[in-house]
Amino acid sequence: MSQADERREEIVELLKMTSEPIKGSELSQRFGVSRQIIVKDISHLKTKDYAINSTSKGYFLDIEPQGKAHKRLIMCQHDFDEMEKELSIIVENGAMVDDVSVEHPVYGNIRAELMIETQEDITTFIEEMTKFKGTMLAKLTDGFHLHTISADTEKILENAIADLEQQGFIANTEEIVE
Repeated sequence: MSQADERREEIVELLKMTSEPIKGSELSQRFGVSRQIIVKDISHLKTKDYAINSTSKGYFLDIEPQGKAHKRLIMCQHDFDEMEKELSIIVENGAMVDDVSVEHPVYGNIRAELMIETQEDITTFIEEMTKFKGTMLAKLTDGFHLHTISADTEKILENAIADLEQQGFIANTEEIVE
């Protein structure tokens, strides 16, 4: 067995043993390889049917459904400068931002797991986006994007959506022009 295969097996075992995501930088330090090697390892493992999710918090095995019991898919529109406010509205209402996705005209659906449920998660996400000069997926679609949000109750979801709507984050589909 090659050294890369051994490392990949160990990565899978580590992911199986923890309930928390493991950052790529932690894996690269542990195995003494670059972050890019870890990214390639994770991609390789995905081709072998391992249900590994990549999030801003790190990698995890998708053994059980993520997020909370009640879910809604919402369409939002805003620019980069308003991202933190949008996420804060959702979290302050007690909901969680499970993911973000866009419908690209060429690539189809592009989706990223977020799993943001605290203000600390938001701060970390914004810092990472800034540090790596990240751009929102929504930049590909004029600011339009979808979020799956989840919460323990339907009322929490309703409140979060109402606040997003009041602040102008919910996209007005009447104004979408082809």
